[in-house]
Amino acid sequence: MPLPERMRPTKVGSEIINELAKKAEMILSKIDEGSDQEDPVLVAMMAEWNSQVTCPYAFSDFSDFSSWTCAREFTKMAFNVEKFYPDFTWNELIQTIKFLCDCEGNESEQNFALSLLKKNFDGNPSDLIFWPNSWFQNPEMLHINLSAEEIAGYLMARSGRVLTDAPEVELKYPMPDTDS
Repeated sequence: MPLPERMRPTKVGSEIINELAKKAEMILSKIDEGSDQEDPVLVAMMAEWNSQVTCPYAFSDFSDFSSWTCAREFTKMAFNVEKFYPDFTWNELIQTIKFLCDCEGNESEQNFALSLLKKNFDGNPSDLIFWPNSWFQNPEMLHINLSAEEIAGYLMARSGRVLTDAPEVELKYPMPDTDS
């Protein structure tokens, strides 16, 4: 199930992504060679790169990205702006959760979908979806199987944001006492 149409990440041409990914690798190489964040050449390289994306990155982002993703996905993520939707619907929430749970899309799209949930529901969706034992603060709950509807119900309950068109969702596990 794809992300809701109006909530999809910005599409950027592969030529631009490839060009900026190469530049991101050059910036990382400069950092790996020992340049610090005040190095004027590095500052200029990052400023030029950041001027072409929607979400600028800092020195630490460039120095760390290779430990968790490739330059191409890192670059795609720099174009993704998650926003708050005051009119978020139940169907959109379920669609977004299913997109994540079914591991659809590429890494940058998955990252975007998770950021979208974080922005719209203050309830630590990442742990709820991928590490329920942490979210529920119960080590025995790692392998529980929550439906998309149950995940949505817990997100709404934790965040205090109940969607106007949401059905009543039975929460079969108790809410944890403190924010996880």
